[in-house]
Amino acid sequence: MIDVKAKISSFFIFNSNFGPREGEESKRILFFHPSQVGTDARKIQVGLCEAVVKFMSTFSSEPCEALQTQTKRYIFYQPEKGFWMVLVVRIPYTTKALSAIGESQGDVVEPSVMYDLLLSAYKMFRMFKGPFKNIPQEDIYTICEQFFTAYLMSRNLTNDISDVIQGISYLPLDKNSFFKVVCFIDLLEVNYPDFKCVSFVYNEQLIWNGLSNEDMLTLYQYLVQSLLPKQVEKEIQGGAVAAAQRHGRFISP
Repeated sequence: MIDVKAKISSFFIFNSNFGPREGEESKRILFFHPSQVGTDARKIQVGLCEAVVKFMSTFSSEPCEALQTQTKRYIFYQPEKGFWMVLVVRIPYTTKALSAIGESQGDVVEPSVMYDLLLSAYKMFRMFKGPFKNIPQEDIYTICEQFFTAYLMSRNLTNDISDVIQGISYLPLDKNSFFKVVCFIDLLEVNYPDFKCVSFVYNEQLIWNGLSNEDMLTLYQYLVQSLLPKQVEKEIQGGAVAAAQRHGRFISP
């Protein structure tokens, strides 16, 4: 099993319209990971991708999706017009040096895993922050930096089928238990008419869903990969909670 995070060379988001004139290239870069990379190196990488996107557009109306060199693979995703998300991972290059450290073709990150990371990252961003186009240019840099830095740190990425399928785990219940859950949901909706939808999750397994399937999948990934593990850790550190003590909290991303 491959640790995808260790294979990531860079991940960045750019919009060429944000810095159309010479000398404004850095304005085009909305987010860049890793943050330690200097400004000039960022400009070179983004400039290469801009050139590839522009070159490919002369041959096809479909957006550019991938580029591979001897040592790196680039995956492109255009979530909105003008906005590009690019993930770059290192791939094995057959030399004596690499053979000596035991790297092989089996260590290659699948393109489907790379593309899914970009797609999931955008869906998560859109759910909590809205589309890129609705964010003022003066604010989008800070918003992207805060969101995507935390997102990359929270994701546990491996090069296996679970990171490709990205499914939802459902909890099977007997009729009586399921009926109790449905009654509870109905009671909430009657007493709190301002609630737009209600979903019920127990032990990282979904029981009831009032969202669209696509939105629920995005929210479910956020719950099981980021929010719930953090809350469990806090509860463990804080000690056991008495069963008779009512406890709950509002949690925002």
